[in-house]
Amino acid sequence: MVPRAASRGFTLVELLVVIAIIGILIALLLPAVQAAREAARRSQCSNNLRQIALAAINYESAHHMFPPGSMSHGARIPSDGTWGFGWGINILPFTEQAAIYDQLDKTGEKSLLHWPHTGLIYAGVNEYNGHVLSGVPFPLLFCPSSTLPQFVQKNRTPPGPEGAASPTYTAITGAVDHPSAVSSPKRATGILSYGGVMLPRRGKAFRDISDGSSHTLIIGEQSDYCYGPNGNKYDCRSDINHTFAMGCMASTNDDRYFNTTSVRYKINHRIWNSDGVAGFGCNRPIQSVHPGGAQVAFADGSVSFLNEDLELQTFYNLSNRDDGQTLEEY
Repeated sequence: MVPRAASRGFTLVELLVVIAIIGILIALLLPAVQAAREAARRSQCSNNLRQIALAAINYESAHHMFPPGSMSHGARIPSDGTWGFGWGINILPFTEQAAIYDQLDKTGEKSLLHWPHTGLIYAGVNEYNGHVLSGVPFPLLFCPSSTLPQFVQKNRTPPGPEGAASPTYTAITGAVDHPSAVSSPKRATGILSYGGVMLPRRGKAFRDISDGSSHTLIIGEQSDYCYGPNGNKYDCRSDINHTFAMGCMASTNDDRYFNTTSVRYKINHRIWNSDGVAGFGCNRPIQSVHPGGAQVAFADGSVSFLNEDLELQTFYNLSNRDDGQTLEEY
């Protein structure tokens, strides 16, 4: 018999070459996979904003005004006031969340304090609403790319360890160059503007948007952190750790309008100690975790990705409803 030749295996050098080639291929493919995933998340974020804007439009159709960015509850009470709901609660019936909305105490009758609070949902206030919203996710209000916590107030009962939802989107009340702007707020810090659409206590109607609904912003993204001088991260969303349910007081003595912002800084401004950002800042910036800019929704329901290099004056013009600057390109 003719002896069979011994089979030849891989040498160590050949095996190392193969491993190196595989490593190179993975290194080449990984950024593409990550980019594809981020593109999908950004697309979902854009869709979230579109659905929010359409819900706001449907609210306008039903109530003849856009939802207030931050609303009070009941009549004005001179000595204090009652904390109402933020815009996120008011659009729930228009986002297939009517079941949750119907469970909420919308009159404040279940508030444990003398005044009928609805949006202040933690222990000792409207605990009933805190229990209703405890641990309930609202994916529509949260950018899937964001690393910010989806739930806040976990240290209070209610909402309890599960917390309540904190949004990565905020209502835009206008820009600080509008004639309505107030540079010395009473309780908030920064510059308050009433030149937008989703204003505190009462939203504007389509007829009030003289610049046109396709040229006027109503919602902006806040999906990333701000940073202090030592590089420390700070959550600079406009709910100010009070959940998407929080609104404002009936009394005009308190101008802390939760879940709203007045545009003052360029897109992706992330400096925590800027005036109007830290504390009860009313100028918390529009910024996002998406590279290069942030997503915004207009009053006509359209959504755009605004580049962080956008001129600040252009950003102001888009944030005001009636400044006469109807920009076609930006």
